[in-house]
Amino acid sequence: MIIYGSKSKLLIQEALPDNCPHCGTKNSLTLSVFQKYAHVFWIPLFPMSKIGVSQCDHCKQVLEHKEMPSTLLSAYENLKAQTKTPLWAFSGLVLLAVIIVLAVIQSNKKADENLQFVTAPKVGDIYEVKVENGQYTIFKVNAVKSDSVYVQYSNFQVNKITGLHTLKSDTYAPDIFSYSKQELRNMLDSGTIYGIDRE
Repeated sequence: MIIYGSKSKLLIQEALPDNCPHCGTKNSLTLSVFQKYAHVFWIPLFPMSKIGVSQCDHCKQVLEHKEMPSTLLSAYENLKAQTKTPLWAFSGLVLLAVIIVLAVIQSNKKADENLQFVTAPKVGDIYEVKVENGQYTIFKVNAVKSDSVYVQYSNFQVNKITGLHTLKSDTYAPDIFSYSKQELRNMLDSGTIYGIDRE
């Protein structure tokens, strides 16, 4: 379950010399500016807007900025303009960017590793492949002779790529198939081969 929404955090408070518009008490007003932000799992994702309220310390009346008289509104706008959006409000975006960069680096590393394995296959390599009926299976390298790679396919197939790990301990069919290294490279480039595991 993803927990998301918006919250507000106090950025700054300032005491005002103005009279309270409700009770008339002098020097009793406090102006507050809050940063509203979107969050996911309580991690700030991005800033949304700044909001402000005034409160009388005497009668406790609270006014939102759209309810403030012009003198209070002017003070609020000045205080809001002086208050910068804090960097923590962008922490979720920064975290997301770091995760994306790490995922791209990991993906590129895996792609380079797969290309290296296809170029120089070894006995025992396990290839994850998509077969014609939309199912997934694996084959294991049985022998490598010059440019030819001899493999045995698993006895079983799965309908999701995430289920391939369950086949790796299963038995393989006795039939042996031969591929050239170039054919394996073409299968990798076309996406027929999804991954290669090497012990």
